[in-house]
Amino acid sequence: MVFELFIGSLVILASVTIMVGFLTVDLFYNHHLERGFQNRRPSSNQFFIRFSAADILVLAASTACVWMWASVFGRLGVFNSFEQALYFSTVSFSTVGYGDVVVDKGWRIFSGFVAINGLIAFAIFTAFLIEVIRNLSRRRPQ
Repeated sequence: MVFELFIGSLVILASVTIMVGFLTVDLFYNHHLERGFQNRRPSSNQFFIRFSAADILVLAASTACVWMWASVFGRLGVFNSFEQALYFSTVSFSTVGYGDVVVDKGWRIFSGFVAINGLIAFAIFTAFLIEVIRNLSRRRPQ
């Protein structure tokens, strides 16, 4: 059990590092783009491009985290195939948890960390996307 808690905590830490890395890239990109419309609202196309870029980075970060969890499950030999590990990680990270693929008793605590990580990710990403919208919307019209 201690091993599960330790490894689960390490994987969540790595996942949060991945998320922060992706968001840092987006913030740098956003800062660069905002110079072009400092005193005005962005056009509809600029808003669409900026928000789409943020969405794509959130999706990429989520995908990287899910693949990382699947890789850890694969390395630990929790599932018979990588496809099962990837499916379980995706379903658990999204906190849906269908229950059609489950882990053995020895890994139940560890598998709960995937859902915890998914909740953390969705909270961070929701706050981030709201901030992107807020920053784009608060620009004063000319």
